[in-house]
Amino acid sequence: MEPDAALNFEEGEVIYENKRVAEWIKFWKASFITLFGLSPGFYIFEIYQADGAPSLQWMSDNWNWFDIPRQF
Repeated sequence: MEPDAALNFEEGEVIYENKRVAEWIKFWKASFITLFGLSPGFYIFEIYQADGAPSLQWMSDNWNWFDIPRQF
C-alpha cells in the first residue's frame, strides 16, 4: 500500500486527526473536578454526621484495596 503522492511530510501535513480529542478532554476534566470537588464535601459530611473525622482504620477498611500503615 503506497501513500498518496500528494502528501508532503516536510510541510507537517497531518494524515490522521483524532476528532474526539475534545470529547476526551471534557471527560477527564469532568472526572477530576467531580473527584476533587466531591471528596472534601464527603469528608465534611462524615465529620458532621459521625463523631468526627473518619479514622485511618475506617478508611482502610472501606475505601482501599491496600492497608494504610498505622504508627500506634
